[in-house]
Amino acid sequence: MDTFYVMEPTVYRARLDNVRAEMKKRGIGLFLAGPSSNLFYLTGCALGGDERLFLLALPAEGEPFVLANTLYRDQVPPVGEPALWKDGEDPFALLRREVEKRNWPAARIALEAQTPALFSLPLAGQFPRSSFVLGSPLTDSLRLRKDPQELERIRRASRAADQALAALIGKGGYWLGKTETQFRDALVAELGAAGVKAWEPIVAAGANGSVPHYMTGQSPIEAGKGFLVDFGGRLEGYNTDCTRTFHFGKPGAEFEKVYNTVLEAHLSAEAAARPGNVLGDVDHAARSVIEKAGYGPYFTHRTGHGLGIDTHEGPSAAPGETTPITPGMVFSIEPGIYLSGRLGVRIENLVAIGPEGPEPLHRFPRDLMIIE
Repeated sequence: MDTFYVMEPTVYRARLDNVRAEMKKRGIGLFLAGPSSNLFYLTGCALGGDERLFLLALPAEGEPFVLANTLYRDQVPPVGEPALWKDGEDPFALLRREVEKRNWPAARIALEAQTPALFSLPLAGQFPRSSFVLGSPLTDSLRLRKDPQELERIRRASRAADQALAALIGKGGYWLGKTETQFRDALVAELGAAGVKAWEPIVAAGANGSVPHYMTGQSPIEAGKGFLVDFGGRLEGYNTDCTRTFHFGKPGAEFEKVYNTVLEAHLSAEAAARPGNVLGDVDHAARSVIEKAGYGPYFTHRTGHGLGIDTHEGPSAAPGETTPITPGMVFSIEPGIYLSGRLGVRIENLVAIGPEGPEPLHRFPRDLMIIE
């Protein structure tokens, strides 16, 4: 993946300063972050990781730097003066020397949670007197609330997703007899044309929709059956995530009842997604509707998850979750009912929380769409 920057430099400087403040509160002298969503959040660097050590060294006090192989010289984000190493040299020893040269306190070192053992074990060997802790607490609370630039990118990604789905569903009966994979490939291509790098969609025809995390296959799209599409992707570093369930031809009474129950649960959860409530209230609102309709055992997952740079980040709208809902949060609302071997219905929208309540980020219709 190429390195790219999507925000003004002042945004990244402010984020680094916010992490430093949290480090001081927690008595952490050094934060090490390799290729990850946190490195992207803090520097705009979206470089993919490989076997060569590449990381941001951020001290609680002092000028940070990036350690990188010379292969990536031109892809280092502009954070201090880089420390470059060549193949054949020991980057872990170089890092230790750089830290010692700067007299940085390193009694407690925070490591990015996505750091592989390939790097974390040698790092521990270079700093035997240091205690290592997870770096997630330094960034999680900051990333929970999106700033205006982040929200705009998520909105744009969501609009592109709506348009891509509308373009394909607009073909109507053309899809009868085609396979799940054919629809998936067309959807990925449509998203790509809009600048969205799609992740693997779930395209589930008929009874396959009863498997919440179904793996798209070669099942045909048939008349008289449901059709579930869960899809999304990344635009300029920020994700979208959406699910809609359709029916080809007139549905039976059971499908209609299940769909209407899920839709009611979805709207009830959306109404609960407002400041003053906690994330558990969103889950409770959806789950209560589904349980009252007699489908409680068939709603087998949380109601939603946080989203931003990662498709799943931060706390979830799950039973018992006490995180307060505050402006700037973005999360999914996606209740579902899954009747094994028969049918499945899920409706998913993203919401951005504003001072007065939720802003639905997807505008694709949520009422049952019957495709003739």
